[in-house]
Order: sequence, then structure tokens, then C-alpha cells
Amino acid sequence: MVQQTTLDMTVRAELMAERIAARAAQPDLREMVLNVWSLIKRDCHVEQVMDEVKATLTRGEPYWDICCVLAAYAELCRPDRYLEIGVRQGRSAAVVAAIHPEVELFLFDMWYPDYAGVPNPGPNFVREQLQAVGHCGQVHFVTGRSQETVPAFFAAESQSRQMQLITVDGDHRDEGAMRDLQNVADHLAPGGMLVFDDITHPKYPTLHQTWKTFLAAHSNWSIRENVRDGTGTAIAIKPG
Repeated sequence: MVQQTTLDMTVRAELMAERIAARAAQPDLREMVLNVWSLIKRDCHVEQVMDEVKATLTRGEPYWDICCVLAAYAELCRPDRYLEIGVRQGRSAAVVAAIHPEVELFLFDMWYPDYAGVPNPGPNFVREQLQAVGHCGQVHFVTGRSQETVPAFFAAESQSRQMQLITVDGDHRDEGAMRDLQNVADHLAPGGMLVFDDITHPKYPTLHQTWKTFLAAHSNWSIRENVRDGTGTAIAIKPG
């Protein structure tokens, strides 16, 4: 019975991973993401991604990235809680919040000014972004190195509460990224989705291997990767 239950959970996770990836690639979902971004303040990087997404729609090409899979999960699964490491100006958090306005957000960042050559104004700016898309749930901002603040957060909260949706898009050094992944893995709810971005980013050529090394310890999770579009996005569904 235990073996059958485990098999059923794994099958369900695999079906969910396929469903999320398929939904993320649909043109109307990309339109949904573009509509969300039209409501917020955008830096040059978001404008560039918007142009790329619009071009795929014009050419009728398949495409999905981090915000597409977040939109797909928010739409299909309506997560109660979303944890994000690496928030910057809030473009991905805004997508989740727009599609599921009641979601409770836990947003971790260092808030470095002028990150990646563009302004990084901080929590108050992100709060305005969320309000612009109609978010009405609670939002919690945590400032500091995620390798320290994430474990401290869960220890202080004594959390039996788990996150249905988690994004790791912060420290892009191999050691830092691995620690972020390891620190959140046990706090992802069964059936929840972990998103890892930039697996093909040319500035971080070993980040994909970091992701694969992490997955070696979670071999029963269901994985989908897109190494074709943008700077590469990976998702993992935890069985349950």
C-alpha cells in the first residue's frame, strides 16, 4: 500500500509538471503576463523581455520563462503562500499577485541599489507594484543575505506552514544558489512548485549544473526545463 501511494504521488507530480509546462507555453498566458506588466513600472530589462515575448506571439513561436510558469501555477493551483528569493523590482511577484490577489507573499532580497545596472528601490517600491496589480493579501519583506535570512525566518516562525510556490533567483554563485535551494526544499509543500531561473545565463555557465546537483538529492521530484527561451528556466514539482 505504501509503495502504491508513493507511486500515485509521483504520477500526480509528473502530470502536474506536464500541465504547468503546457499551460505556460500557451499564447493567451503570455498575453496575460504582458497585461500584468503593463500595469507596473518597468525598467529596461523588463521592457526587453516584453519585446521578446511580443515577438514570439507575432511569429507564432513557442515560449515560456520564469513568469510564464509562475502565472501557470498561480492560475491552476491558487497557492496560499509564495516565497521568492531575488525580488528586485517585483515583476515576477506582481504576476503571481495579479493572478491570485489573495496570495500571501514572502519576499527576500538584499535590495542592492542599481542592481544589474538599473535602480533597485526596495520594499516600498515593490509594495506599490503589487498594489498596482490589485494584490490584497499580506506581504512580508525580509532584507539580508538569503542564505542567512531564510533559515532564520523558518526557525523563528517554527513553521509547520509550508510554501506552495517558491522561486530561487537570488545569489547566482554556485555555492550561494545551492544553499538557497537546500534551505527552501524542506519547506516546499507536497504538490508545490520550485522555480529556478537563469540555468542557461551566459554569465553563469555552471548554474545549470548546480541545479542538477541539487536534484540528485530529490530524484523523485518531477522536473521540466526550458533551455531554449530567455536565460533558461527550470521547475520541480514535489510529490504529494
